[in-house]
Amino acid sequence: MTTQDDQANACRRGAKCLAIDLEVGRDSGRIHQLAGVRGDSGETVVFPPGTLSRALGALDSLGDAAAFVIGHNLIAFDLPQLRAAEPNLRLLDKPAVDTLRLNPLAFPRNPYHHLVKHYQDGQLLGNRRNDPLLDSELVLRVFLDQEVALKAMQESNPDLLLAWHWLTTQDGKVSGLNRFFMVVRRASAPREFEAKAAIGRLLDGAACRHASARLIEEAAAEAERVAWPLAYALAWLSVAGGNSVIPPWVRHQFPEAGRLVRLLRDTPCGELVCDWCRREYDALTQLQYWFGQRYDFRPEPTDTSSGQPLQKVIVEAAMRGEHSLGILPTGTGKSLCYQVPALSRFVRTGALSIVISPLVALMEDQVKGLRERGIESCAAINGLLSMPERADVLDRVRLGDIGILLIAPEQLRNKSVRKVLAQREIGAWIFDEAHCLSKWGQDFRPDYRYVARFIRENAEASPGGDLPLIQCLTATAKPEVVADIVGHFREKLGVEVRVLDGGSKRDNLEFDVIETAASEKCSRVFQRSERDLPAEMSGGAIAYCATRAQTEDLAGFLREKGLAAAPYHAKLPPETKKETQKAFINGALRVIAATNAFGMGIDKPDVRLVVHADIPGSLENYLQEAGRAGRDRAQARCVLLYTSDDVERQHGMSASSRLSQRDIQSVLRALRQLQRKKDRSQALVATSGEILDEDEEGKFKRDIATDDTRVRTAIAWLEEAGLVRREENAVQIFPSALRVESLADAERKLAGVAIADRKKYLNLIQILLSAAADEGLSTDELMATTGFNADGLREALFLLDRLGIASNDLAMTAYVHVAVERSSKRRFEEEVALERAVIATLRKEAPNLEVGEGSPLHLRLLSQGLKDDGFAAHPQRLRQIIAGLAGDGRDGLEGRGSLTLKRGHDPESVYVELNRPWSTVEEIAERRRTAAGRLLDHWIVSLPKGARGVDQLAETTFGELTASVAGDALLVNSTPDLRKLVGRALLWLHEQEVLRLNKGLAIFRAAMTLNLESNWKLQFEKSNFQPLALHYDELTRQIHIMAEYAERGVRKMADALNLALDYFRLSREEFCRRWLPGRESELTRQTTPQSWDSIVETLSRPHQRNIVADDRENTNALVLAGPGSGKTRVLVHRIAYLVRIRRENPHALLALAYNRHAALEIRRRLTELIGDDARRVTVLTCHGLAMRLVGASFAQRSEEVDFDAVLAEATALLEGRDLPPEDADIQRDRLLAGFRWILVDEYQDIDEGQYKLISALAGRKRRDEDGRLNLFAVGDDDQNIYGFAGASVEFIRRFADDYQAKTQFLIENYRSSRHIVDAANAVIAGASERMKAEAIRVNAARAKSQPGGDWQKIDQVGQGRVQILPAGQGATEQALAVYTELKRLMALGLDPKKTAVIARQWKFLDPLRAALEAAGIPVVMADEQSPPLWRLRETQTLLAYLDERQKVSRSRLLKADDIQSWLARQDGADWWPMVVEAIAAFAEDTRGAEVSLPVFRDWLAEWGRASRRDQQGVMLLTAHRAKGLEFDHVFVLDGEWCAGSNEDRDAVRRLYYVAMTRARATLTLARLDAGNEILDGLDDHPSLFRRPQAGRLPAPGPMSYRYFKPALRDVDLGHAGRQGASSKAHQAIAALRVGDPLHYVTDERGIRLEDQAGVIVGKLSKHFIPPAGLHCQAARVGAVLVWRKSDSKPEYQSQYLCEGWEVVLPELVFTS
Repeated sequence: MTTQDDQANACRRGAKCLAIDLEVGRDSGRIHQLAGVRGDSGETVVFPPGTLSRALGALDSLGDAAAFVIGHNLIAFDLPQLRAAEPNLRLLDKPAVDTLRLNPLAFPRNPYHHLVKHYQDGQLLGNRRNDPLLDSELVLRVFLDQEVALKAMQESNPDLLLAWHWLTTQDGKVSGLNRFFMVVRRASAPREFEAKAAIGRLLDGAACRHASARLIEEAAAEAERVAWPLAYALAWLSVAGGNSVIPPWVRHQFPEAGRLVRLLRDTPCGELVCDWCRREYDALTQLQYWFGQRYDFRPEPTDTSSGQPLQKVIVEAAMRGEHSLGILPTGTGKSLCYQVPALSRFVRTGALSIVISPLVALMEDQVKGLRERGIESCAAINGLLSMPERADVLDRVRLGDIGILLIAPEQLRNKSVRKVLAQREIGAWIFDEAHCLSKWGQDFRPDYRYVARFIRENAEASPGGDLPLIQCLTATAKPEVVADIVGHFREKLGVEVRVLDGGSKRDNLEFDVIETAASEKCSRVFQRSERDLPAEMSGGAIAYCATRAQTEDLAGFLREKGLAAAPYHAKLPPETKKETQKAFINGALRVIAATNAFGMGIDKPDVRLVVHADIPGSLENYLQEAGRAGRDRAQARCVLLYTSDDVERQHGMSASSRLSQRDIQSVLRALRQLQRKKDRSQALVATSGEILDEDEEGKFKRDIATDDTRVRTAIAWLEEAGLVRREENAVQIFPSALRVESLADAERKLAGVAIADRKKYLNLIQILLSAAADEGLSTDELMATTGFNADGLREALFLLDRLGIASNDLAMTAYVHVAVERSSKRRFEEEVALERAVIATLRKEAPNLEVGEGSPLHLRLLSQGLKDDGFAAHPQRLRQIIAGLAGDGRDGLEGRGSLTLKRGHDPESVYVELNRPWSTVEEIAERRRTAAGRLLDHWIVSLPKGARGVDQLAETTFGELTASVAGDALLVNSTPDLRKLVGRALLWLHEQEVLRLNKGLAIFRAAMTLNLESNWKLQFEKSNFQPLALHYDELTRQIHIMAEYAERGVRKMADALNLALDYFRLSREEFCRRWLPGRESELTRQTTPQSWDSIVETLSRPHQRNIVADDRENTNALVLAGPGSGKTRVLVHRIAYLVRIRRENPHALLALAYNRHAALEIRRRLTELIGDDARRVTVLTCHGLAMRLVGASFAQRSEEVDFDAVLAEATALLEGRDLPPEDADIQRDRLLAGFRWILVDEYQDIDEGQYKLISALAGRKRRDEDGRLNLFAVGDDDQNIYGFAGASVEFIRRFADDYQAKTQFLIENYRSSRHIVDAANAVIAGASERMKAEAIRVNAARAKSQPGGDWQKIDQVGQGRVQILPAGQGATEQALAVYTELKRLMALGLDPKKTAVIARQWKFLDPLRAALEAAGIPVVMADEQSPPLWRLRETQTLLAYLDERQKVSRSRLLKADDIQSWLARQDGADWWPMVVEAIAAFAEDTRGAEVSLPVFRDWLAEWGRASRRDQQGVMLLTAHRAKGLEFDHVFVLDGEWCAGSNEDRDAVRRLYYVAMTRARATLTLARLDAGNEILDGLDDHPSLFRRPQAGRLPAPGPMSYRYFKPALRDVDLGHAGRQGASSKAHQAIAALRVGDPLHYVTDERGIRLEDQAGVIVGKLSKHFIPPAGLHCQAARVGAVLVWRKSDSKPEYQSQYLCEGWEVVLPELVFTS
């Protein structure tokens, strides 16, 4: 046996001991390495080589002469492992010394021993890979250092060494320490009374007197249980108050140590004789210790039960360990209520207090405030910290420097954070802004609710399992919020929280509300600043604004007025923010204009004025923000500037961030869809964008500015429901990647490389050297511990790989498509070709664009140009391509991509800024494409052998990928940074969907790691959504209550203040009964009462309101609406309801109109209802939508567009024909661009192509009902009149079956008199298969009025009845009869400008036109053959002007105002009025926005297809042309009312019905003597008046004229083009004006047109056939068009001598 003397001698010499270290497999539990070293002789045993059995025998023999065995964690690990492997080892009976156990005694203060990883598991820290022999040698070094340290301690604190000697030798199994301490102390083992006395002396004044006495006795009675824990407790007490913690391994192996510290220093005895407890638990003493002797608790508010200052009561409760919820008004020292107990607790026990805080600004404010008082033990962790800053904070927390940690709740998910927190004892969880826990609070956050789960799990995993203190603080909590918070902790943690309520009243604040207008706000802020903050007064003012832009504008205005003011918001550079705040606090700045949230970080005691320039969303927010005033308790003023429009905007802002149950369910579905493509047993790694990409049905309500936040919020709610669990990103690096044996080897290789932050690189290598061989380290963990950001870590791994220090084994996986039609290889080739074409086109379009300049880009026009060049590229794909270019070079020194993309003025446009010369853009893109090609080849080679199909998983490493690119010498030589090129090329392949990165993506993108619940039958149910739904309802209510406060404040401020007090005092029901009686339904609406009234209540009938205010989810509806029933009004109000009341995203709404004018009318009406929100609703024709989807353009080809083909192509795109199902779904989703509602006007007139397009849009054929969009259609089967053009009444008849739609009816006519309505009913009653069973009737308000309206009295003949007028025989006699009746009615007051004559065929209108013109009555022909607006000389003159203007000014943008100013200088004759009308429509459509010239050209071309002239006289038109119009007076001519080809038998009846129902006041139906089947079938009816035959006025002039406007095909368009530039023809045509007379000359060479001088100015083509039996009586210029060589077919272009020329389009008059 070894004697104690032998051991003592070993300690004095080179330690006659055996140092042992083992390496044991984590999974196998077997010893796979071991080593032993004799401390005196240096002899060693190493395994391997050899067998374990032989090695153990050799180890035993080596230890025979040793005085003791020594090791690090020897007692708890090495000896049990040796005993399990060979229980008969002799060395097991030797005294044991464990350096791990000794270390906290020898080195109680940080940074501990430099070779011991005290902060993790106490293991040794080597500079080589894990090596038992090295570690055995290190044990000896540590042991000797411990001996030196303890000897020094013996000199300074002998009582401590005496106590340790006694305590550590009570366990006989560790008797080896007795002789060790004898050597160190130079004394024998102490007796019990000596030890008790020493411990008493150590605890005197350092702990509770009574607890100390009890503990000393306990240590003597239960030495084996208490001894070691007490030794460690005394070690920590020896350095308490400094930067030390009880090591985590000690807390876990000896949990009693923590309990003893708490018993001694955290359990007040309440005895007056105990100086420690009296000092440490006196709230005022602690307050003054930390904050200064002059500090005292605020006298107000007081605790209602004790009368004590509430601040003091809250502090005392926390110091006693009592769970509490403290409610203190803003500005009354809420933060101090947790700071004092937390700081005191930190000094007493070293425990960490964690403060959950929602705002970075508030965190920064708290940390800054304490540091200014010299308190450095406070820090914050949030998402804005850089990696070095984050690493520093984590290290300070780990080492015990930090006592208060402020943290955002989402940070608790981070593995590095959780690992650090596990190493500290947590003394308290403090919830700042605790109302965020409650669904009834204004800032409810699901991440706050996650914290309780974390607290429970963390407590269960802690050594004692004790739940820390819960302290909640808020400035605003109504009764429902208080109950919710208390209930939350009762349910989640089983604790009762005491409520300490100080109310919300501040007596030193004076409140005011001023009603104003938006335009006056800046001047109002200035006026109040001048009044309430005069120059001689100290202090400052805060003006809160809703947006960052408003803060900039307001600060600029105040500076111009001479006030020292500055903006303050989140987007300012950190240095600017710091300087601004500093200047404001020291008085150099008088006013800060701050955003509402960010202004909460400003802490200035003497703020004398707070102005809210915009109304906040709740009284809670208002009082919190206003509470920044008067924190010095002096008087201050709080002013709210109020406009009712701000309330509507607040509703909109609140709604924009909300999630529906459908949104959250769609995220769950998208996650499962992503998981389905991968291994379901593995965690899912995905970005927010990829999750939305998988939202195939587009059900997630999109908003590009908030998508990422809202997706993460959705995932938080899925986690709350137990359907998802979010984890840290787990991309791993394995120590096996190292290719060096030691840190010294690595240092030598790094020596020759010039790198910044060399210490970071060495730290990274050190961590890899020290990690377990079979345990990977996550990249998140490496970033947190080394200080590298994601890009820096990639760069470091790349460099280490290049220098041969470590293999870059960052694991990468990707899904590749191989051996399929849409293979990754083919996709890549297509992307390369298309990108090259895009760059070439962009250069061609803007060759002179300089770096730093920008230009608008219209994606549809770009798409059309590329299509013309043979590339298939729809706009959405082009957006993706251009975004790829914008990503090139972002990781360079400048941090900018080759291009910068900004949102354009409409969904089809983007604004592109050039950041590099075009040549450089192209060069960078080419390098990236080359690298991407090599990377793709490597991915394909990495696939398992024989892999085929879509989404085949390929596995590799980042190092191997880099090597694949490095094989291209040319590429390497031309690339400044190969690593960055590889990273960019990988991301580009991913973004362009050539492949899909999986593992490893997180290091390139902010991806999430998610574990999905395995039971996929579970869904996000209504019960899961209920808390969020209640919260949203409460937010809406809060906005209404805030508006009520403002309204009452305008009238009487005292009422508003009483309302505010009651709001926080009364229950919700009591408050509403007192202040808002009878308005409960109003409080649930997400809009103002005024908006509700204008959208819903103004609708005259309940059934209209029911249609508009339909709140069903996932519903389709068909509204069958009779003529004049307000169907367009209902459609517009439905859109307004969805936007303003349902708060659907306006971008999610698509309205389809039957022509461009109807679309503009819808937008015009919508703007009147909802203002600027109308601009974000997409209103198009079916053709316009199809062209947008496929990327086709009207410009330059207005006569050539094959709309049927465009519709078919768009439908095919939406259906994803020829694509795999998964690609088809993705394509449809992107094309839909987030549309969730389709609203179709005039559904009865759609043709087959439009029917299929709408069907594809709505997702009619999808089996999954959730994948369909909501479809709302209005129409009238009785008004289906375009059968000849392919429209079919069958489509509307099938609607209910197609879409399982609810059919609703509008049968009240608001347009026509009752006589007209009744007559029209009689006509349409004869049609078969009608869908409306009930007849149309006049609206209820007119039900009792005269059936003939005003004209019942005006016209004593017709008396307002529908007249059937005998019209004689033939068109001429009919024209004379109608002319006679028209003259009679004009004498009674008929206005020609409000009158229409409608015929079945144009030929019946010609004689009437002749009569009216001869009589001097103005006539307007709504002629279907009007000249194309695009080709008009006037239009082309305008475009030429704009081209020249662009060249001169170099401006690529224009506004409607610019064009209108130029038009005002033209003479207004010819076709200029139509151009003026078009530009007026353009101005209304764009509402002041700037657009590019190509966009304007395209708009004008589209508008021109449906252009029509203003009515300046009697309008003559066909029934088809009359659709959608209405007139006071209508005449319907007889003649050829019979069905044509492709029309059903009721088509003519419906057409006649449409003609009749255009009339408002009078309707006259002409009847030829030959009879009219429709009229003759009518029975006698009180509404009809069959006029008897009567005399007619004499013809005012010749009536045999036939007016003819040749179509373009009837004119020789190339005539002038075949003449030389000097030809008289060009000069003659240039001199012609509309209306100039022409000579119509016909001979054997054809028909030509000559001017008055006989110059041939035009010819008619062979297609023109003059009317039989008639001759041309007159010819005049109808219009002058512009034609170009390029407009003609290529085979004809060689005959033209001009690039462009003018063409005369005549108007011809024929007579018999």
